[in-house]
Amino acid sequence: MTVTAARRTMSPRRSAARAAAVAAFSAAALLGGGLTAQAVAPARTTGAAVELAPAGALATRCYYKVNATGGLVIRSGPGTSYTRVGSYPNGATILASASTTNGFRNVGTNRWVAAAYTVRITSYPCE
Repeated sequence: MTVTAARRTMSPRRSAARAAAVAAFSAAALLGGGLTAQAVAPARTTGAAVELAPAGALATRCYYKVNATGGLVIRSGPGTSYTRVGSYPNGATILASASTTNGFRNVGTNRWVAAAYTVRITSYPCE
């Protein structure tokens, strides 16, 4: 009797995101520096792309886990009056500013999330 394993395939979009992440982490390892990467999740998608932070960014950024049952809304500014520009699913790992503005953490250019729904992952160092 022969047992064959079912081969799992990955969507082209997810495969491209994985390849970009591997390339970015490999480059950081070769250069010997810390990688400042941010998962960017457009509204209602589960795929993620890697976006490198601008060189010379002064703010300390740390890794956080999203702790919001329905997901975490990304807004264009630090407040609920700003427009929604995307969301992160519950349990997602994100790289965000350690400091807050008006109760929101910066996760990228014109991208903010409510700090109350983020939990610091202490096993990763801040950058």
